[in-house]
Amino acid sequence: MDGDTQKQAQHKLVSYIEDAYALENQIVKVLEQHAAQAKDVPDVAAMINQHLEETRQHRSRMEQRLQAYGQQPSAIKDMGSTMMGNMVGAVAGMRPDTLSRNARDEYVTEHLEIAAYTLLITAAHAFGDEETVRAAQMNLRDEVAMQQKLIQQLPRLCLLSLQQEGVNVPMSALQSDTPVNYNMGMTMTDAGQYPTT
Repeated sequence: MDGDTQKQAQHKLVSYIEDAYALENQIVKVLEQHAAQAKDVPDVAAMINQHLEETRQHRSRMEQRLQAYGQQPSAIKDMGSTMMGNMVGAVAGMRPDTLSRNARDEYVTEHLEIAAYTLLITAAHAFGDEETVRAAQMNLRDEVAMQQKLIQQLPRLCLLSLQQEGVNVPMSALQSDTPVNYNMGMTMTDAGQYPTT
Protein backbone atom coordinates (compact mmCIF):
# COMPACT_ATOMS: atom_id res chain seq x y z
CA MET A 1 0.00 0.00 0.00
CA ASP A 2 1.61 3.29 -1.09
CA GLY A 3 1.65 6.41 1.07
CA ASP A 4 -1.43 8.06 -0.49
CA THR A 5 -3.47 4.87 -0.36
CA GLN A 6 -2.51 4.32 3.27
CA LYS A 7 -3.50 7.89 4.13
CA GLN A 8 -6.89 7.43 2.45
CA ALA A 9 -7.43 4.13 4.25
CA GLN A 10 -6.55 5.67 7.62
CA HIS A 11 -8.86 8.63 6.99
CA LYS A 12 -11.78 6.31 6.18
CA LEU A 13 -11.07 4.05 9.17
CA VAL A 14 -10.87 7.02 11.55
CA SER A 15 -14.23 8.28 10.23
CA TYR A 16 -15.84 4.91 11.06
CA ILE A 17 -14.32 5.01 14.56
CA GLU A 18 -15.63 8.57 15.01
CA ASP A 19 -19.12 7.43 13.95
CA ALA A 20 -19.05 4.63 16.53
CA TYR A 21 -17.78 7.00 19.23
CA ALA A 22 -20.49 9.59 18.44
CA LEU A 23 -23.22 6.92 18.64
CA GLU A 24 -21.94 5.60 21.98
CA ASN A 25 -21.64 9.12 23.37
CA GLN A 26 -25.24 9.89 22.42
CA ILE A 27 -26.49 6.61 23.84
CA VAL A 28 -24.86 7.18 27.24
CA LYS A 29 -26.95 10.31 27.68
CA VAL A 30 -30.16 8.67 26.48
CA LEU A 31 -29.72 5.54 28.62
CA GLU A 32 -29.16 7.69 31.73
CA GLN A 33 -32.60 9.22 31.11
CA HIS A 34 -34.21 5.89 30.29
CA ALA A 35 -32.87 4.28 33.48
CA ALA A 36 -34.37 7.09 35.55
CA GLN A 37 -37.71 6.75 33.73
CA ALA A 38 -37.77 2.98 34.41
CA LYS A 39 -37.10 3.29 38.15
CA ASP A 40 -40.56 1.88 39.01
CA VAL A 41 -39.73 -1.37 37.17
CA PRO A 42 -36.51 -2.50 38.90
CA ASP A 43 -35.55 -5.36 36.54
CA VAL A 44 -35.90 -3.08 33.50
CA ALA A 45 -33.92 -0.32 35.21
CA ALA A 46 -31.22 -2.87 36.07
CA MET A 47 -31.05 -4.06 32.44
CA ILE A 48 -30.70 -0.47 31.21
CA ASN A 49 -28.08 0.37 33.84
CA GLN A 50 -26.04 -2.69 32.92
CA HIS A 51 -26.05 -1.66 29.27
CA LEU A 52 -25.26 1.92 30.28
CA GLU A 53 -22.03 0.66 31.90
CA GLU A 54 -21.25 -1.40 28.80
CA THR A 55 -21.90 1.66 26.63
CA ARG A 56 -19.45 3.73 28.66
CA GLN A 57 -16.86 0.99 28.07
CA HIS A 58 -17.69 0.99 24.36
CA ARG A 59 -17.18 4.75 24.17
CA SER A 60 -13.87 4.44 26.00
CA ARG A 61 -12.65 1.71 23.61
CA MET A 62 -13.49 3.87 20.60
CA GLU A 63 -11.78 6.89 22.16
CA GLN A 64 -8.66 4.76 22.69
CA ARG A 65 -8.71 3.67 19.05
CA LEU A 66 -8.99 7.31 17.94
CA GLN A 67 -6.05 8.19 20.18
CA ALA A 68 -4.04 5.38 18.57
CA TYR A 69 -4.36 7.39 15.34
CA GLY A 70 -3.50 10.67 17.09
CA GLN A 71 -7.12 11.83 16.96
CA GLN A 72 -9.63 13.13 19.46
CA PRO A 73 -13.42 12.68 19.12
CA SER A 74 -14.80 15.06 16.51
CA ALA A 75 -16.37 18.17 18.06
CA ILE A 76 -18.86 18.40 15.18
CA LYS A 77 -20.03 14.79 15.46
CA ASP A 78 -20.07 15.05 19.25
CA MET A 79 -22.21 18.20 19.07
CA GLY A 80 -24.61 16.46 16.68
CA SER A 81 -24.87 13.40 18.88
CA THR A 82 -25.56 15.58 21.93
CA MET A 83 -28.34 17.42 20.11
CA MET A 84 -29.86 14.12 18.95
CA GLY A 85 -29.61 12.68 22.46
CA ASN A 86 -31.33 15.74 23.91
CA MET A 87 -34.05 15.56 21.26
CA VAL A 88 -34.76 11.87 22.00
CA GLY A 89 -34.82 12.62 25.72
CA ALA A 90 -37.20 15.54 25.24
CA VAL A 91 -39.60 13.49 23.15
CA ALA A 92 -39.48 10.63 25.66
CA GLY A 93 -40.37 13.01 28.48
CA MET A 94 -43.58 14.11 26.72
CA ARG A 95 -45.06 10.75 25.83
CA PRO A 96 -47.32 8.70 28.06
CA ASP A 97 -46.17 5.18 27.12
CA THR A 98 -42.55 5.96 27.89
CA LEU A 99 -41.45 2.49 28.96
CA SER A 100 -42.39 0.67 25.74
CA ARG A 101 -41.36 3.50 23.42
CA ASN A 102 -37.98 3.84 25.16
CA ALA A 103 -37.42 0.11 24.63
CA ARG A 104 -38.45 0.47 20.99
CA ASP A 105 -36.02 3.36 20.50
CA GLU A 106 -33.23 1.42 22.21
CA TYR A 107 -33.92 -1.57 19.94
CA VAL A 108 -33.64 0.62 16.84
CA THR A 109 -30.46 2.21 18.21
CA GLU A 110 -28.87 -1.19 18.79
CA HIS A 111 -29.29 -1.91 15.08
CA LEU A 112 -27.63 1.37 14.15
CA GLU A 113 -24.72 0.35 16.35
CA ILE A 114 -24.61 -3.17 14.89
CA ALA A 115 -24.38 -1.64 11.41
CA ALA A 116 -21.72 0.87 12.50
CA TYR A 117 -19.56 -1.84 14.08
CA THR A 118 -19.99 -4.14 11.07
CA LEU A 119 -18.62 -1.37 8.83
CA LEU A 120 -15.81 -0.63 11.28
CA ILE A 121 -14.78 -4.28 11.68
CA THR A 122 -14.80 -4.80 7.93
CA ALA A 123 -12.70 -1.70 7.21
CA ALA A 124 -10.28 -2.33 10.09
CA HIS A 125 -9.76 -5.94 8.99
CA ALA A 126 -9.23 -4.87 5.36
CA PHE A 127 -6.54 -2.39 6.42
CA GLY A 128 -4.85 -4.72 8.92
CA ASP A 129 -5.84 -2.90 12.13
CA GLU A 130 -6.51 -5.93 14.32
CA GLU A 131 -6.60 -3.87 17.54
CA THR A 132 -9.59 -1.94 16.22
CA VAL A 133 -11.15 -5.21 14.99
CA ARG A 134 -10.90 -6.67 18.51
CA ALA A 135 -12.26 -3.54 20.23
CA ALA A 136 -15.18 -3.30 17.80
CA GLN A 137 -15.98 -7.02 18.11
CA MET A 138 -16.19 -6.72 21.91
CA ASN A 139 -18.61 -3.82 21.53
CA LEU A 140 -20.60 -5.59 18.83
CA ARG A 141 -21.14 -8.68 21.00
CA ASP A 142 -22.75 -6.49 23.68
CA GLU A 143 -24.97 -4.71 21.13
CA VAL A 144 -26.22 -7.99 19.64
CA ALA A 145 -26.93 -9.36 23.13
CA MET A 146 -28.82 -6.18 24.11
CA GLN A 147 -31.00 -6.11 21.00
CA GLN A 148 -31.96 -9.73 21.69
CA LYS A 149 -32.91 -8.87 25.28
CA LEU A 150 -34.94 -5.88 24.11
CA ILE A 151 -36.99 -7.74 21.51
CA GLN A 152 -37.89 -10.34 24.13
CA GLN A 153 -38.91 -7.61 26.60
CA LEU A 154 -40.94 -5.47 24.19
CA PRO A 155 -44.27 -7.37 24.53
CA ARG A 156 -44.11 -7.22 28.33
CA LEU A 157 -43.14 -3.54 28.31
CA CYS A 158 -45.99 -2.77 25.92
CA LEU A 159 -48.47 -4.32 28.36
CA LEU A 160 -46.88 -2.58 31.37
CA SER A 161 -47.08 0.75 29.57
CA LEU A 162 -50.75 0.18 28.77
CA GLN A 163 -51.43 -0.61 32.44
CA GLN A 164 -49.56 2.52 33.55
CA GLU A 165 -51.86 4.53 31.31
CA GLY A 166 -54.90 2.98 32.99
CA VAL A 167 -55.83 0.68 30.09
CA ASN A 168 -57.58 -2.49 31.25
CA VAL A 169 -55.29 -5.27 29.96
CA PRO A 170 -56.82 -8.79 29.97
CA MET A 171 -55.26 -11.11 32.55
CA SER A 172 -54.66 -13.73 29.83
CA ALA A 173 -52.31 -11.30 28.08
CA LEU A 174 -50.48 -10.47 31.30
CA GLN A 175 -50.02 -14.12 32.26
CA SER A 176 -48.92 -15.35 28.84
CA ASP A 177 -45.56 -17.07 29.01
CA THR A 178 -45.33 -17.74 25.28
CA PRO A 179 -41.97 -16.38 24.13
CA VAL A 180 -42.02 -14.05 21.14
CA ASN A 181 -39.38 -15.10 18.61
CA TYR A 182 -38.88 -12.42 16.00
CA ASN A 183 -35.39 -13.23 14.72
CA MET A 184 -36.57 -16.34 12.81
CA GLY A 185 -33.31 -18.14 13.46
CA MET A 186 -31.05 -15.33 12.21
CA THR A 187 -28.14 -14.76 14.55
CA MET A 188 -24.97 -12.78 14.04
CA THR A 189 -21.49 -14.22 14.14
CA ASP A 190 -18.75 -12.71 16.30
CA ALA A 191 -17.34 -11.08 13.16
CA GLY A 192 -20.58 -9.15 12.80
CA GLN A 193 -21.91 -11.03 9.77
CA TYR A 194 -25.09 -12.99 9.28
CA PRO A 195 -24.36 -16.58 8.31
CA THR A 196 -25.04 -17.40 4.66
CA THR A 197 -26.81 -20.75 4.79
